[in-house]
Amino acid sequence: MKGKNDYFKPLLWILGFLTLLLAQGTQALDKAPSIFYPLPAQAQGKIFAAQNLFLGEEGGIWIHDVHGKVVFFDGQNILPRRGSVLSQESENITYLNNAFWTFIDNELYRTYPAQDRELVFSLTPGIIIKKIGSSGNFIWLADETHFYTYHAQTHKLVTYSFKEMYQLNQASRLIVNDAKFVLSKWVLATNAGVYLSDGESFSHVLSSGKNFIEKLYFSEKRRELVIGTLNGGLIIDVEDPKRQQKLVGDSHVLSVAETDQEYWIGTEDGLFVHSFLTGKTVKLESNDQDNNGLPGNKIYSLVNDLQGGIWIATDKGVRYFSLFGQKFKRHSIAQLNNNPITKIVTRSDNKGYLFLTRQGLYQVDAEDWQEPKLIFPGEVHDVAQIDDHSLWIATHTGIVIYHLQTKKMIETSVLPLRLRSNDTKHLEFDHEGLLWGATGNHLWSYQLADNSLTDFGSEWFVDAFLPAKIIKLKSTRRGVFIGTDHGVYLFDKGKIVFLRATSHYGQSIDIFESSKGDVWFASAYGVFVLAHDRSDIRSIDMVEENISPKCLTETGNGIWLTSSQGISLYNPMGEMVKHFGDPHGLMNNEFKSGVCESSIINNQQQLLLGSRFGLVTAWSSELTVATPPNTNIIFSQVNVDHIPVMFGRGRFQTLELEYGSSISFLFGALPESRALSLEYRIAGDKEWQRLESAQLTLDHLLPGHYRLLVRNYSPNPQNSMINSLSFIVDNPWYWSSWAIVLYLCLSIGLIAFASWWRSRWVTKVNRKLKAQVALKTDQLRHQSKIVLTNNQQLRKQLQIRHIVVEQMLDSITPTLNQLIYRSQLHQLARLESLALKVKRELALLRNVRNDKTATQLLYDLSIILNSCVDGWREEFAKANISLAVNNELKQAYIESAHFNLDIIFNTLLSDAVKRLYRNQELQIHCYEREKRLFIVMIDCGDQVQSINSDKRISGFELEEMQLLVQRSGGEIHIFSSPERNLVELSWPSVELVSDAPEVIVVEEHSEDKFIDVTEKEWLKKVEKLVHNYYSDPEFSTSSAAKSLFVSERSLQRRFKAITNKTFKEYLNEIRLEKACQYLLAGGKVAQVAFDCGFNDPSYFSQRFKHHFGLSPTQFVDDNE
Repeated sequence: MKGKNDYFKPLLWILGFLTLLLAQGTQALDKAPSIFYPLPAQAQGKIFAAQNLFLGEEGGIWIHDVHGKVVFFDGQNILPRRGSVLSQESENITYLNNAFWTFIDNELYRTYPAQDRELVFSLTPGIIIKKIGSSGNFIWLADETHFYTYHAQTHKLVTYSFKEMYQLNQASRLIVNDAKFVLSKWVLATNAGVYLSDGESFSHVLSSGKNFIEKLYFSEKRRELVIGTLNGGLIIDVEDPKRQQKLVGDSHVLSVAETDQEYWIGTEDGLFVHSFLTGKTVKLESNDQDNNGLPGNKIYSLVNDLQGGIWIATDKGVRYFSLFGQKFKRHSIAQLNNNPITKIVTRSDNKGYLFLTRQGLYQVDAEDWQEPKLIFPGEVHDVAQIDDHSLWIATHTGIVIYHLQTKKMIETSVLPLRLRSNDTKHLEFDHEGLLWGATGNHLWSYQLADNSLTDFGSEWFVDAFLPAKIIKLKSTRRGVFIGTDHGVYLFDKGKIVFLRATSHYGQSIDIFESSKGDVWFASAYGVFVLAHDRSDIRSIDMVEENISPKCLTETGNGIWLTSSQGISLYNPMGEMVKHFGDPHGLMNNEFKSGVCESSIINNQQQLLLGSRFGLVTAWSSELTVATPPNTNIIFSQVNVDHIPVMFGRGRFQTLELEYGSSISFLFGALPESRALSLEYRIAGDKEWQRLESAQLTLDHLLPGHYRLLVRNYSPNPQNSMINSLSFIVDNPWYWSSWAIVLYLCLSIGLIAFASWWRSRWVTKVNRKLKAQVALKTDQLRHQSKIVLTNNQQLRKQLQIRHIVVEQMLDSITPTLNQLIYRSQLHQLARLESLALKVKRELALLRNVRNDKTATQLLYDLSIILNSCVDGWREEFAKANISLAVNNELKQAYIESAHFNLDIIFNTLLSDAVKRLYRNQELQIHCYEREKRLFIVMIDCGDQVQSINSDKRISGFELEEMQLLVQRSGGEIHIFSSPERNLVELSWPSVELVSDAPEVIVVEEHSEDKFIDVTEKEWLKKVEKLVHNYYSDPEFSTSSAAKSLFVSERSLQRRFKAITNKTFKEYLNEIRLEKACQYLLAGGKVAQVAFDCGFNDPSYFSQRFKHHFGLSPTQFVDDNE
């Protein structure tokens, strides 16, 4: 192997012939129609006029348009949809190591897609860079005086001067169009010839003269230099300078690309392909009227995608050419351009084909596609061959017969008139030589041997599908299949049977019998097969759902099916083995229905397919072993929080995401992207997940390293290409080390705070519980107080009744003694009176014990009063109040229907104890006047209100007291003044005979004492005021203060000092205690509330429950 320096001299020698070679004339070129696939955006009316194309590192194409914008094409999308991936637009740009390089004046910038540009270096101020490019790992720059090279890995900058170049050429202006690093030297293509680097300057290749050189391309593999001139591309062998040079094309060269077998050279006059094997140059034809043509003649840029395709930038858009598609050869027959082929039949000699068209029947030799021979002019519907000699032709005027040997029409007068004159649509010979045909919707068969015609008519059509028509006739070993617009019929053993299961597949398109005997059907809604050993049909899966089958044929490699998405190969079991389609040499929706054929040409099985754009041929064996280029999955765009951060995987560094960010991926695929179906998984997961679209969004990711794997979904996953992208989700700030320290400090602080707070809370709870306990204690105390008061009254009443009983027993005792004494003296007359007296006194005792009778009974008022007085003496003594009773009554009998005298006396005595002060006296006088018994109570205590007043006495209103007296049959009168109170009670007396009248005088004398003005006396005044006005809702502390002629504050302070409670608390207690008494007396809750000074019964119930611990209703229920 020679060293790099050894090529320097041959290179100079080669360039020396450049001038002579540039003057050579053009050469004759072959032309080939080809398919050029447009960008999907073109269907939306968008045209990308690209001046440069750059191949992405993982696939995809970077498009640099004439406006200076850069976009990325991933096979499906143009990204971004608006604007450019670069922040600044530039007309001079190059691409190297996933970055775009550009300049501004004297500064070189590098920009990664979706990133901000970076300043690489700055040249001397004042320098204006004019041109930029790349070669290998070098970025080269040129101004009017210098040439600069920058190595992207070593960052080494080298400067070459143009000074000697100007001296040698004496040019006014030197423009560098292109530069290539060839072996160890730089070769410059300029407007004034070719220059070669020599040290830190350049030497001019004199033989190149001042010719304009546009483009340079160096093939590392072939060691050839392609020089683009104004007259074509010159190919020079560096290792063999004496070898004949080749000139490709005859126009201004704008771009050059290399494949494994060809040079592609783009000029201002079209696209040329030079083959390494044959040495021939072919100009690829363009059809500007077709979407899949090559619009425009100017080829600005060519890029080999290294996946079996060439990207082409023209002045009218960007196109893609599939190198794999060269396996499909296209033929454009001039005579048939406006005469579409309706059916293809292989000739019986296997040397060519018969083409059925609307204008006639043509015969074509396989070796000469451009010279078809017209056999029969006029529209031909169908054709059938029974042997190597005759050809039966169905036309609109009947059947004609053509002799293949003599190439003349055969007389058909022997045929039935119906066959000779009626419009015949279909012809088919079966295995027994019987000719089947269809005239309109009538099916018939013709026996050639005996010239007999059998007409089956059209009655065999299923009525449910009428009207109907015959589409296809096919003779097989199982019988004749009749394809219609609604399904398939079978004629077998003299019967026509409708295969009802075929109705689900719609109109028949093609019927084909395989060599195995299976019958394949292509219908509007799918493909199905009827096996030779089965009677039921079996559906065949196509490459995709919802596509339309077109035609069926067979070779030794299997069954071939054309469809709206290309051509597929099936094995005899109905399994798809291969599929070829867009963009691998075929187009969607280009194949015609029922137009395909296979034959053996030159001992090779050839496929002939009818297309909307002509004929397509391919070798079956070549397609069987061919594998379409792999489809690479591309990470087209990566967004973080909906902001693009990466286009086309422009930078191979790991993405870092903040915690909580969302990341979305947009995927593309090249070269085949029209049926993109993906699945993905995160590294570490076992199961792959299907992706319904080309976009994936991941949210709520935990911190850590992630690796996303994506592949194309395939029934054979092991054959799928996998692409991956790694990214990192950073720990949130609250998971960082300083945050952990902060958490520890906060935890300690929280624990301390919790302990302090808990102690405060426990203290508060204890205080609250203590208050609740105190409240309950007060409530129980209040209840106890009321219960004790009530019990005291009941006990007092019971005590008085006991005393009454004792006194009556005492009064009975003398009578009983006299009764005993008289009985001893046998004074019978006296005994009777004594017995009556005892009986009467016992009746009185019974009346006292029964106080609920409704009949008029007699009561001894004197005994009852004495009993009550005796019962209250102890309380009066404790209160230091004198009690004087003057009873003048001898016989004090009264008559009453109700016994309530003890209640009346108890109430009055109880009220006297409360009203009188210490050392005062209560006088009770009992006497009889005018047959009425009077009891008068006189005292000097607090004033007693009159009957008309609404004040109360010991829990009873005066009106209620008057009612009690009236029920007992008496009357009550109250005379009250500030100095003296007098209560007078009277009842009608009842005359009874008394043998021993008794006079009871009870006196109690006490010394009257003057009451000193003390705090207790002041308190008595306050309590008297409260007892007088507690039922007034407007009565309050301020009212009491006005009544006592003191300030409200003085009243509160003085009352609190004496009673250790506020005046309001005392007022509420009195009101609630009175309420208890009224409730026990049978009052209603609402009425008691109003009577005790409460405006709102609900508020009364609330205060009552708070004071006593139970509601008024519960209190009444508990004391019933």
